[in-house]
Amino acid sequence: MPDIERRRLFASVSSLISNQKREEKSRVYPPYCSDESLFLKLCPECIDKPCAKACEEEIIFIDENGVPTLNFAERGCTFCDACVDACKNDVLNDKSLNSIKATVEINVLKCIAWHQVMCSSCKEPCLEDAITFLGLFRPEIDNGKCTSCGWCLSVCPADAIEVIPNI
Repeated sequence: MPDIERRRLFASVSSLISNQKREEKSRVYPPYCSDESLFLKLCPECIDKPCAKACEEEIIFIDENGVPTLNFAERGCTFCDACVDACKNDVLNDKSLNSIKATVEINVLKCIAWHQVMCSSCKEPCLEDAITFLGLFRPEIDNGKCTSCGWCLSVCPADAIEVIPNI
């Protein structure tokens, strides 16, 4: 079976459960939040949630507590500033923060490239060139370059990339 067909097979099988798992695993907050305690206090009180409505990529979702969280199941963050401009409570206010407070990791047990299958799906959408390969296989993330934008998550056919909130 050619590598591209194997990738499609992995993608179709894992996509059935991956969206739900991604939501459960990570509670990552939108970028530009400089004071997390203020964010967690004021966001649930915000009635119309303009940050979620303003998000061009439609990745800001409101959790069960009324707090905006990011869902990278289909897209990533472009740092377009729309959520900052829409935030009425001024909790998303620091445009100098050009990354999301999270760490992105590759689970080597799930990653098909770490199991000798040619795959560079995660590297292709990475604008920061934060994903490098040791040889043809074994991708690694340089967290010094990674902005935790989430674009690599939605394209991974094995659901091997995880976002861990930096709390």
